[in-house]
Amino acid sequence: MKKKIIIISVIAAVLVIGAAAVINMLYNPLNIGINPLQTTNGQDQTGKRLEISFSYDKVRMVASSQYAFWIEDMDGNYVDTLYVTSWTAQGGYSYRPKSIPIWVAARPADIGSSEIDTIAGATPRPGDYVVVWDFTDRNGNPVTGTEYRYFIEATMNNDDDVLYTGVITIGEEAWSYNPVPEYTVPDSEYKNMIANVRVAYYPN
Repeated sequence: MKKKIIIISVIAAVLVIGAAAVINMLYNPLNIGINPLQTTNGQDQTGKRLEISFSYDKVRMVASSQYAFWIEDMDGNYVDTLYVTSWTAQGGYSYRPKSIPIWVAARPADIGSSEIDTIAGATPRPGDYVVVWDFTDRNGNPVTGTEYRYFIEATMNNDDDVLYTGVITIGEEAWSYNPVPEYTVPDSEYKNMIANVRVAYYPN
């Protein structure tokens, strides 16, 4: 009888571990980072590009850990989204209007599921990541201007948000800097969710 109980317990443990692995694959596909979100220990990029590197630390609260990186021209017209968390992008803003509201307002009204699939991903594990802009618009066409604006918006918890923004100058010289964050809650306890942001331009 004891041997049967042990066997049943082992089988149950194997089933639980297997189910957990499947759930992890389904709901956390960015364990090591994939395009458009890449880990900083991936292969070096080449060619003209904008790189935005950052550290991410998950906020384990309801209504948290949603963020987006996107580009607009200097007149405020949407150009492209580099990365957005899939829950909000796939309609979560309908249930939680406070989730990255600036991106939700900026996104095109005609954005479809196929486009969302190319720019969205699940929130990753805590770590260091990079998003890259190759100076194309949402349709894959090269942009022709010399100045654009980037936006990084994160909803850390309910009304607790952070916004990074700045101008991208496209020229012959490389540049980089650390933008200053704007918090809706200045003394937020979740400031480490999106931190160590660095924006760098490489002309070639």
